[in-house]
Amino acid sequence: MTTPPSKPARGQGTDNALACFDDIAAALKGRSPALFLDYDGTLVPLARRPELAVATPRLRDTVARLSTLMPVAVVSGRGREDVSQMLGVDGIAYAGSHGFDIRDASGTDLSGDIGAPYRPALEAAASALADRLAPIAGTFLEDKTYSIAIHYREAAPDTHDVIRAAVDAEVARRDTLKRTGGKMIHELRPDLDWDKGTAVLRVMETLGLTPPDAVPVYIGDDETDEDAFRAIRDSGIGIKVADAGDDAATLARYRLGTPAEVTTFLGRLADYLEMGGASA
Repeated sequence: MTTPPSKPARGQGTDNALACFDDIAAALKGRSPALFLDYDGTLVPLARRPELAVATPRLRDTVARLSTLMPVAVVSGRGREDVSQMLGVDGIAYAGSHGFDIRDASGTDLSGDIGAPYRPALEAAASALADRLAPIAGTFLEDKTYSIAIHYREAAPDTHDVIRAAVDAEVARRDTLKRTGGKMIHELRPDLDWDKGTAVLRVMETLGLTPPDAVPVYIGDDETDEDAFRAIRDSGIGIKVADAGDDAATLARYRLGTPAEVTTFLGRLADYLEMGGASA
């Protein structure tokens, strides 16, 4: 059995997944791959209002094609209906990155809605933050179903500490919530023992996929995706969507540069599977 390539130490650079596709294919040979995609930033370039972002037709077609060849799951905090609407395909499993909604490819709920008790606190925090951040240009709040994202990419640098203080004040006020960070974003979400690594492992279990026979391939672009990279380090393949010079201490072994490169990689993966490469 071919084992996955070893992962570098934190802080080291990663190899381009397209240039190293043969190595990745070798790690898949004789095994059953399962694809996990982070939604925001990886599948779609985020617009000024991320809720309006859509996947390209080529990407939608490629993911739909892959879903007929292997299990495909999206890991996201948006909610499955939102993801399905924007991605435009059926036949994909879903895992809420904040601990809600584990659904198989048919949409059957396998987890129950544990998020309902947290909605009042999230809504109250969102209202308070909207008032406090309204005077700061370049910020906006996004309701992601089971979390509140505070975007500040366009805010002046000298306001970042003020924004962080406002978010942390809401966390201190509501002990059911916690804050996580990403690329120019703070996110308030339920204080649950759940991360993207847990989501991946839960979907693997739900779908009856057991390493080392099954190999998860996870593609993500955010520092929160390191939880998923860590969870699959010994049994899967982690791909970070990042610039060539981005040494963000990622745990991923491979990288891609843009959503367009992600689409190209997924197309090559579909070609490989259609030719029976993994089963050879």
